[in-house]
Amino acid sequence: MKKIKSNNSSALIFLTLFFLSFSAFTASAQKINFDAEPLAAEEAFLMDYIVSGPSEAVIRWQIPKFYYLYKDKFAFSSNDFIIEDVHFPPAETKNDPYFGLSEVYYDVVEATLRLTPKSKKKITGIVDVTYQGCWEGGICYPLLKTSLTLSGL
Repeated sequence: MKKIKSNNSSALIFLTLFFLSFSAFTASAQKINFDAEPLAAEEAFLMDYIVSGPSEAVIRWQIPKFYYLYKDKFAFSSNDFIIEDVHFPPAETKNDPYFGLSEVYYDVVEATLRLTPKSKKKITGIVDVTYQGCWEGGICYPLLKTSLTLSGL
């Protein structure tokens, strides 16, 4: 058998690159544990709010890692308040498997609502909130709806 001469430095570089690419693949594969169970929608998208002024309320969602909310799925309505304006921060663009190119929020998102009571005598009322999000592991939740009782406006 003929012995082939090898360049040890070339082999070392090849092995180093191979193991680096393998470890990078392994790290990205561990990004989402697909065996994990998704959270219930109420746990995945924790919502709280504060009346921050005489005509303003801030609604905040805390979003865990590997979850996101769609910007265009937020909706607000009320029989008690005129919703004059809703302000959101800039969203990130995502090529979503369910809705294609979409604007989404990760981690935390706050919506600032400018509200006016429909009745001068009533400073407490209900705002209905609709939103939708997904888990990166392959679950897209149906539209979620909740009602918030706001007072002090």
